[in-house]
Formats: sequence, C-alpha cells, structure tokens
Amino acid sequence: MKKRLTDRFLQSVTPPASERDTYSDTEADGLELRVSPRDKNGVVLKAWSIRYHLKGGERRRVTYRSYPAVTLAEARARAKEIAAAAARGIDLPEQEERQREEERKAAKRPQTVGDLLDGYVDKYCKTNQRRCRLVERMFDMHVKPARIDGRPLGQKPLVELHRADLVQLLDDLQNEKGLHAQVNRVRSQLLAALNWAIEREYLETNPAAAIKKRKIEASRDRVLTDEELRSIWRAADQLSDPSRSLVKAWILTGQRRDEVRCMTWSEIDLGRALWTLPAARNKGKRDHEIPLSPTMLALLGDRPRPSRPVFTIDRVLNHAKKGLAETYNRHQYLDEKRKALKAWAERVAFIVGDGHDQANVVELRPTA
Repeated sequence: MKKRLTDRFLQSVTPPASERDTYSDTEADGLELRVSPRDKNGVVLKAWSIRYHLKGGERRRVTYRSYPAVTLAEARARAKEIAAAAARGIDLPEQEERQREEERKAAKRPQTVGDLLDGYVDKYCKTNQRRCRLVERMFDMHVKPARIDGRPLGQKPLVELHRADLVQLLDDLQNEKGLHAQVNRVRSQLLAALNWAIEREYLETNPAAAIKKRKIEASRDRVLTDEELRSIWRAADQLSDPSRSLVKAWILTGQRRDEVRCMTWSEIDLGRALWTLPAARNKGKRDHEIPLSPTMLALLGDRPRPSRPVFTIDRVLNHAKKGLAETYNRHQYLDEKRKALKAWAERVAFIVGDGHDQANVVELRPTA
C-alpha cells in the first residue's frame, strides 16, 4: 500500500499476524518499508527496500538494512540517489558491490614485491618444487634487498613494479656483483613468480615477460686451490656424520650434490667398486657408472653415505657429447674414469695429508 511515511508511523506501525506488510513511500519514489510478523522473541523487523528502473533496462530491487538503524531521512536520500543514477543508466548498487568485491580481493593481494615472492614460495614452491629453499634463498639474497630507486626492491609496491626495475636488478647482479649463470636463474624465478601472480589476478601483466635471457652462461672454470681443498677437507673432519662423509664424497666422486646426497645401497656394487647412478636421478637422463676409489670405498664403510663437488671433466661428470660423438660414441669410458678418479683420490690424499711424496701424484689433464 502507498503511504507518506513518517517517523511516528514507523514507530507505531502494527505488525501483521502473518505474511508481511509492504508500505510504499509517496515522497521518495521506489522506497518501501517491509514489516514482518513478530518473531519468537517478540521483535518486529522493519526492513527498507528500494525499487528502481535502470534506463533502457528492467526494474530491480535492493534491500537497504532496517529501521531504526537506517532513519527515514537516510532511506529517502538513498532511494533518490539510486533513482538518479538509474536514470543515467548506472546501476549504483551493482557498481558499489563490484567495488566492495575489488576491495576484498585487494585486501588479500600481496601489497609489495616482497609479499608476492614470499607468497609464491609458501603457496607454490614449497608444495611443487623440490628445491624450494634454493628459490627462497635466491629471492632473499639477490632480489628483495636489491636497491632500486633508493629503496629495497622487496619493499616496492607491487602495482609500481616495472620492467625497468627488473632490468636494473639483473644489470646490477651481472655487472656489480659479478654473477653469471645465477643472473638467468634469478630472471627465470622472477618470471615464474610473476606468472603465478597473474593467474591469481594480483597483476594484469608480467613486467618480466619481455626480458630476454642473458647470454652469459659459461663453463665453470673456477676450481679450488690445494689450500682451499685442504681447508674444506679438514673443516669436514670437524662435522658429525653424515655431514662429514657427505662433503668428502662430493670431493671424491665429483658428482652433483643431490645425485650423491640421494645415493642408495641398491646403486652400489662393492665387488666391482662401482656406483651406477640411474637415469631417473641424474641430469644426463641416462644410467651413469662412477668407479669408486679405495678412499671412497673406505668412506662408505658398511652403510651408504649421501653427498657433491662439480668438475669440468665431461665423462666423469656425465656430460653429453655433441654431434657425431653424441650419436655414435656410446662407450662408457669406465676404465678411463676409474683411472681418473683413482688418481684424483690420490691427489686429494696428498693435498690433505701431512707431506706424502708428491712423485706419486698424477695430474689430471684434459684429453682430446
């Protein structure tokens, strides 16, 4: 029913015994008061409702809380505001709801670059990547503390992150810190983290997408000096097992860190003094036989020892040959590898020993 609503009426209106009574205000077009029967506690609900006709569209209705929390004057002002917007073709309640939803999403979004990287590590890397700690350490060491425009990159608002910031970061890592392969690893992880952010609508575009991989990958020509190797070996002696044996096995086998660390007895043939690294567990993706020197066998003892250092000797390292050699040369060079690793073990023994005769040391030299 239509009625000019007043505060006196709103306060004294009699609730219906059943169903619900609706009163349409004659002063504010579309404003309605819906009066419900008393509930089990004797309370009468007097709820505001606003009908409006969107220009070029259909009639719609939206609730607007209840009386007396919203006064009659406030309800009339709201009804007139919605009607005026509808006359211009604007659905004000829907527009406001979209804005509130955006605000709710924004509250959950990472606010800074550091927030994003932490979220990427916690919510993605830790459940999907075997080396999540390496990614986390890379961000903590090289990305978040990097000074861009006078402040740490990790503190920069995510919405203000630009391609130039990331290019500057990589330039500094390469030219100021002197990093090589690590620069491209940083780029790769940033690209992945920002793609992860786009999937979750934290960002609309990836500022790292157009940054090309840098042509700085080079063979590793840095090797430990005798003094460095001696220091590492002796420092390992101060560790408890399995850490002590792990470090020494890295040195003696020359295999990659996780390859040695995950060594199992099923891969070891003590009778042949041979470790067969399965294809599924090595970078070369093919079975790789590594002869075990007497020193390494003594290190193993009667139980497996997990362990890594990296050489530059391709057959010992299981690097693939290129061209014709890759296609036709399937020889495993087992005798040659055994000789090389035995000589290396003897060299290590000399370096870390107390002055053995160096005449028995065989120097490893690259062959054609």
